[in-house]
Amino acid sequence: MGEMKQLIGRETELAWVGRAIRQLAEGFNLPAVGAYLVSCSDETERECAEVFNQYLAQPLLPVLKDGCRAAFHTTNLGARYEPGAIRVVEEHYTTPAARETTKLLVVKINAHVAVRTTLDGFHYGQLFRYGKLSACCGALRAMIEGASLPAVDELAKTFGPDRLDVLADSKRIAPAHQALAAAVAGAALQAARAVEEIVQHAPEGPTVYLVLPCVTLNRPDPDTELVVGQYGIDWTGDSPQTRYRGLGSEPGLYRIGLDGGRLVVEDPSWSAEQPAT
Repeated sequence: MGEMKQLIGRETELAWVGRAIRQLAEGFNLPAVGAYLVSCSDETERECAEVFNQYLAQPLLPVLKDGCRAAFHTTNLGARYEPGAIRVVEEHYTTPAARETTKLLVVKINAHVAVRTTLDGFHYGQLFRYGKLSACCGALRAMIEGASLPAVDELAKTFGPDRLDVLADSKRIAPAHQALAAAVAGAALQAARAVEEIVQHAPEGPTVYLVLPCVTLNRPDPDTELVVGQYGIDWTGDSPQTRYRGLGSEPGLYRIGLDGGRLVVEDPSWSAEQPAT
Protein backbone atom coordinates (compact mmCIF):
# COMPACT_ATOMS: atom_id res chain seq x y z
CA MET A 1 0.00 0.00 0.00
CA GLY A 2 2.97 2.29 0.61
CA GLU A 3 4.02 2.48 -3.04
CA MET A 4 0.51 3.31 -4.24
CA LYS A 5 0.29 6.05 -1.63
CA GLN A 6 3.50 7.56 -3.03
CA LEU A 7 1.98 7.69 -6.53
CA ILE A 8 -1.17 9.61 -5.62
CA GLY A 9 -1.10 13.07 -7.21
CA ARG A 10 2.16 12.42 -9.10
CA GLU A 11 2.60 11.84 -12.82
CA THR A 12 4.03 8.36 -13.34
CA GLU A 13 4.70 5.96 -16.22
CA LEU A 14 1.74 3.75 -17.11
CA ALA A 15 3.72 0.57 -16.54
CA TRP A 16 4.84 1.73 -13.12
CA VAL A 17 1.24 2.32 -12.09
CA GLY A 18 0.28 -1.07 -13.53
CA ARG A 19 2.95 -2.83 -11.49
CA ALA A 20 1.93 -0.94 -8.34
CA ILE A 21 -1.71 -2.01 -8.78
CA ARG A 22 -0.67 -5.62 -9.29
CA GLN A 23 1.55 -5.57 -6.19
CA LEU A 24 -1.24 -4.00 -4.17
CA ALA A 25 -3.71 -6.63 -5.38
CA GLU A 26 -1.28 -9.46 -4.64
CA GLY A 27 -0.72 -8.03 -1.18
CA PHE A 28 -4.29 -8.93 -0.23
CA ASN A 29 -3.27 -12.58 -0.75
CA LEU A 30 -6.75 -13.60 -1.91
CA PRO A 31 -7.11 -16.55 -4.32
CA ALA A 32 -10.05 -15.07 -6.24
CA VAL A 33 -9.59 -11.79 -8.14
CA GLY A 34 -11.80 -9.86 -10.55
CA ALA A 35 -11.27 -6.57 -12.36
CA TYR A 36 -13.29 -3.76 -13.91
CA LEU A 37 -11.93 -0.93 -16.06
CA VAL A 38 -13.90 2.21 -16.94
CA SER A 39 -12.34 4.33 -19.68
CA CYS A 40 -13.25 6.83 -22.37
CA SER A 41 -14.12 5.79 -25.91
CA ASP A 42 -11.31 8.02 -27.23
CA GLU A 43 -8.76 5.98 -29.18
CA THR A 44 -5.97 7.59 -27.17
CA GLU A 45 -6.95 5.34 -24.25
CA ARG A 46 -5.65 2.20 -25.96
CA GLU A 47 -2.34 2.33 -24.05
CA CYS A 48 -4.10 2.62 -20.70
CA ALA A 49 -6.34 -0.39 -21.40
CA GLU A 50 -3.42 -2.49 -22.67
CA VAL A 51 -1.37 -1.84 -19.55
CA PHE A 52 -4.29 -2.80 -17.28
CA ASN A 53 -4.71 -6.01 -19.25
CA GLN A 54 -0.98 -6.81 -19.18
CA TYR A 55 -0.26 -6.11 -15.53
CA LEU A 56 -3.52 -7.09 -13.85
CA ALA A 57 -5.86 -9.15 -16.02
CA GLN A 58 -3.39 -11.61 -17.49
CA PRO A 59 -1.52 -12.58 -14.32
CA LEU A 60 -4.37 -12.48 -11.78
CA LEU A 61 -7.82 -13.05 -13.30
CA PRO A 62 -9.53 -16.42 -13.78
CA VAL A 63 -9.48 -18.07 -17.21
CA LEU A 64 -12.49 -17.09 -19.30
CA LYS A 65 -11.95 -19.50 -22.23
CA ASP A 66 -9.02 -21.13 -24.01
CA GLY A 67 -6.50 -19.38 -21.80
CA CYS A 68 -8.15 -15.97 -22.24
CA ARG A 69 -8.26 -13.71 -19.20
CA ALA A 70 -10.12 -10.41 -19.40
CA ALA A 71 -11.37 -7.54 -17.28
CA PHE A 72 -14.95 -6.34 -17.43
CA HIS A 73 -14.67 -3.08 -19.38
CA THR A 74 -16.99 -0.08 -19.78
CA THR A 75 -15.95 2.22 -22.64
CA ASN A 76 -18.04 5.35 -23.18
CA LEU A 77 -17.82 9.09 -23.75
CA GLY A 78 -16.17 10.73 -20.74
CA ALA A 79 -15.37 7.49 -18.84
CA ARG A 80 -18.71 7.51 -17.03
CA TYR A 81 -19.50 4.87 -14.43
CA GLU A 82 -22.71 3.18 -15.58
CA PRO A 83 -25.22 2.61 -12.76
CA GLY A 84 -25.65 -1.06 -11.96
CA ALA A 85 -22.37 -2.15 -13.54
CA ILE A 86 -20.72 -3.12 -10.27
CA ARG A 87 -23.47 -5.64 -9.60
CA VAL A 88 -22.77 -7.31 -12.94
CA VAL A 89 -19.03 -7.32 -12.24
CA GLU A 90 -19.52 -8.87 -8.81
CA GLU A 91 -21.80 -11.57 -10.23
CA HIS A 92 -19.38 -12.42 -13.06
CA TYR A 93 -16.37 -12.90 -10.82
CA THR A 94 -18.21 -14.81 -8.10
CA THR A 95 -16.91 -18.08 -9.51
CA PRO A 96 -17.57 -21.43 -7.78
CA ALA A 97 -14.14 -21.14 -6.19
CA ALA A 98 -14.81 -17.55 -5.11
CA ARG A 99 -17.96 -18.63 -3.24
CA GLU A 100 -15.73 -20.59 -0.88
CA THR A 101 -13.40 -17.72 -0.01
CA THR A 102 -13.04 -13.93 0.06
CA LYS A 103 -12.55 -12.37 -3.37
CA LEU A 104 -10.88 -9.13 -4.45
CA LEU A 105 -12.43 -6.86 -7.09
CA VAL A 106 -10.15 -4.19 -8.56
CA VAL A 107 -12.05 -1.26 -10.10
CA LYS A 108 -10.02 1.29 -12.09
CA ILE A 109 -11.73 4.41 -13.44
CA ASN A 110 -9.71 6.44 -15.95
CA ALA A 111 -10.54 9.94 -17.05
CA HIS A 112 -7.99 11.34 -19.49
CA VAL A 113 -6.52 14.58 -20.78
CA ALA A 114 -4.00 15.48 -23.47
CA VAL A 115 -0.89 17.46 -22.61
CA ARG A 116 1.21 19.55 -24.99
CA THR A 117 4.42 21.47 -24.45
CA THR A 118 4.08 25.11 -25.54
CA LEU A 119 6.24 28.21 -25.21
CA ASP A 120 4.26 29.04 -22.07
CA GLY A 121 4.76 25.60 -20.52
CA PHE A 122 2.46 22.61 -20.38
CA HIS A 123 -1.05 23.07 -21.76
CA TYR A 124 -3.76 20.50 -21.11
CA GLY A 125 -6.80 19.54 -23.16
CA GLN A 126 -5.71 19.39 -26.82
CA LEU A 127 -3.54 17.19 -29.02
CA PHE A 128 -2.67 16.97 -32.68
CA ARG A 129 -4.87 14.13 -33.90
CA TYR A 130 -4.46 13.00 -37.50
CA GLY A 131 -2.95 16.33 -38.51
CA LYS A 132 -5.32 18.70 -36.70
CA LEU A 133 -5.70 20.12 -33.19
CA SER A 134 -8.37 18.17 -31.31
CA ALA A 135 -9.97 18.31 -27.87
CA CYS A 136 -8.98 15.51 -25.53
CA CYS A 137 -11.05 14.62 -23.53
CA GLY A 138 -13.65 15.87 -25.99
CA ALA A 139 -16.59 14.91 -23.77
CA LEU A 140 -15.25 16.92 -20.83
CA ARG A 141 -14.49 19.85 -23.14
CA ALA A 142 -18.07 19.74 -24.45
CA MET A 143 -19.33 19.73 -20.87
CA ILE A 144 -17.25 22.78 -19.96
CA GLU A 145 -18.51 24.61 -23.04
CA GLY A 146 -22.15 23.84 -22.21
CA ALA A 147 -22.93 21.50 -25.09
CA SER A 148 -26.04 19.34 -24.78
CA LEU A 149 -25.69 15.67 -25.68
CA PRO A 150 -26.91 12.71 -23.59
CA ALA A 151 -23.45 11.74 -22.37
CA VAL A 152 -22.42 15.34 -21.80
CA ASP A 153 -25.64 16.08 -19.91
CA GLU A 154 -24.90 13.14 -17.61
CA LEU A 155 -21.36 14.39 -16.99
CA ALA A 156 -22.68 17.88 -16.20
CA LYS A 157 -25.22 16.45 -13.75
CA THR A 158 -22.46 14.51 -11.98
CA PHE A 159 -20.23 17.59 -11.72
CA GLY A 160 -23.05 19.90 -10.63
CA PRO A 161 -23.39 23.63 -11.36
CA ASP A 162 -20.95 24.79 -8.67
CA ARG A 163 -18.02 22.78 -10.05
CA LEU A 164 -18.87 23.81 -13.60
CA ASP A 165 -18.85 27.47 -12.55
CA VAL A 166 -15.41 27.01 -10.98
CA LEU A 167 -14.04 25.31 -14.10
CA ALA A 168 -15.29 28.19 -16.25
CA ASP A 169 -13.73 30.86 -14.00
CA SER A 170 -10.24 31.77 -15.26
CA LYS A 171 -9.57 33.54 -11.95
CA ARG A 172 -10.01 30.24 -10.09
CA ILE A 173 -8.36 27.92 -12.60
CA ALA A 174 -5.81 28.96 -15.21
CA PRO A 175 -7.07 28.23 -18.75
CA ALA A 176 -4.03 26.02 -19.37
CA HIS A 177 -5.09 23.82 -16.43
CA GLN A 178 -8.85 23.82 -16.98
CA ALA A 179 -9.04 20.48 -18.81
CA LEU A 180 -6.66 18.83 -16.34
CA ALA A 181 -8.73 19.97 -13.35
CA ALA A 182 -11.87 18.66 -15.06
CA ALA A 183 -10.28 15.27 -15.67
CA VAL A 184 -9.03 14.90 -12.07
CA ALA A 185 -12.41 15.93 -10.64
CA GLY A 186 -14.18 13.70 -13.16
CA ALA A 187 -12.22 10.61 -12.14
CA ALA A 188 -12.89 11.33 -8.47
CA LEU A 189 -16.61 11.86 -9.06
CA GLN A 190 -17.09 8.73 -11.18
CA ALA A 191 -15.24 6.65 -8.60
CA ALA A 192 -17.52 8.06 -5.89
CA ARG A 193 -20.54 6.95 -7.94
CA ALA A 194 -19.16 3.42 -8.13
CA VAL A 195 -18.34 3.34 -4.42
CA GLU A 196 -21.84 4.54 -3.56
CA GLU A 197 -23.27 1.49 -5.33
CA ILE A 198 -20.67 -0.84 -3.82
CA VAL A 199 -21.65 0.08 -0.27
CA GLN A 200 -25.36 -0.27 -1.11
CA HIS A 201 -25.07 -3.69 -2.74
CA ALA A 202 -24.29 -6.66 -0.48
CA PRO A 203 -22.12 -9.03 -2.55
CA GLU A 204 -22.87 -12.71 -3.07
CA GLY A 205 -19.87 -13.64 -0.96
CA PRO A 206 -17.22 -11.91 1.16
CA THR A 207 -15.59 -9.29 -1.07
CA VAL A 208 -12.88 -6.66 -0.80
CA TYR A 209 -13.01 -3.83 -3.33
CA LEU A 210 -10.06 -1.72 -4.44
CA VAL A 211 -11.29 1.34 -6.38
CA LEU A 212 -8.71 3.54 -8.11
CA PRO A 213 -9.68 6.81 -9.86
CA CYS A 214 -6.92 7.81 -12.28
CA VAL A 215 -6.20 10.23 -15.12
CA THR A 216 -4.31 9.20 -18.24
CA LEU A 217 -2.04 11.94 -19.60
CA ASN A 218 -2.11 11.51 -23.38
CA ARG A 219 1.22 12.58 -24.84
CA PRO A 220 2.98 12.47 -28.22
CA ASP A 221 5.43 10.13 -26.46
CA PRO A 222 4.24 7.18 -24.34
CA ASP A 223 1.33 8.16 -22.11
CA THR A 224 1.73 8.71 -18.39
CA GLU A 225 -0.78 8.56 -15.57
CA LEU A 226 -1.87 10.34 -12.42
CA VAL A 227 -3.38 8.24 -9.62
CA VAL A 228 -6.12 10.40 -8.10
CA GLY A 229 -6.83 8.26 -5.08
CA GLN A 230 -7.46 4.85 -3.57
CA TYR A 231 -10.61 3.42 -1.99
CA GLY A 232 -10.68 0.25 0.04
CA ILE A 233 -14.11 -1.24 0.76
CA ASP A 234 -14.25 -4.31 2.99
CA TRP A 235 -17.51 -6.23 2.46
CA THR A 236 -16.46 -9.34 4.39
CA GLY A 237 -18.85 -8.70 7.27
CA ASP A 238 -22.47 -7.70 7.65
CA SER A 239 -21.80 -4.11 6.54
CA PRO A 240 -19.10 -2.42 4.43
CA GLN A 241 -16.10 -0.65 5.89
CA THR A 242 -14.80 2.11 3.59
CA ARG A 243 -11.53 4.01 3.54
CA TYR A 244 -10.25 6.60 1.05
CA ARG A 245 -6.96 8.38 0.60
CA GLY A 246 -6.28 10.84 -2.20
CA LEU A 247 -7.45 13.98 -3.94
CA GLY A 248 -10.94 15.37 -3.56
CA SER A 249 -13.41 16.28 -6.30
CA GLU A 250 -13.37 20.08 -5.97
CA PRO A 251 -11.40 21.48 -8.94
CA GLY A 252 -11.05 24.93 -7.39
CA LEU A 253 -8.94 23.49 -4.56
CA TYR A 254 -6.30 21.76 -6.68
CA ARG A 255 -2.73 23.01 -6.51
CA ILE A 256 -1.08 22.15 -9.82
CA GLY A 257 2.68 22.23 -10.22
CA LEU A 258 5.76 20.42 -11.46
CA ASP A 259 8.47 18.40 -9.77
CA GLY A 260 11.40 17.49 -11.97
CA GLY A 261 9.32 18.24 -15.05
CA ARG A 262 6.52 15.91 -13.94
CA LEU A 263 3.00 16.96 -12.97
CA VAL A 264 2.05 17.14 -9.30
CA VAL A 265 -1.55 17.78 -8.14
CA GLU A 266 -2.41 18.43 -4.49
CA ASP A 267 -5.37 19.72 -2.56
CA PRO A 268 -5.95 20.52 1.14
CA SER A 269 -7.11 16.97 1.83
CA TRP A 270 -4.04 15.33 0.33
CA SER A 271 -0.40 16.25 -0.14
CA ALA A 272 1.71 14.33 -2.63
CA GLU A 273 4.67 14.99 -0.33
CA GLN A 274 3.27 12.82 2.46
CA PRO A 275 5.70 10.01 3.32
CA ALA A 276 4.58 6.42 2.83
CA THR A 277 3.70 4.43 5.92
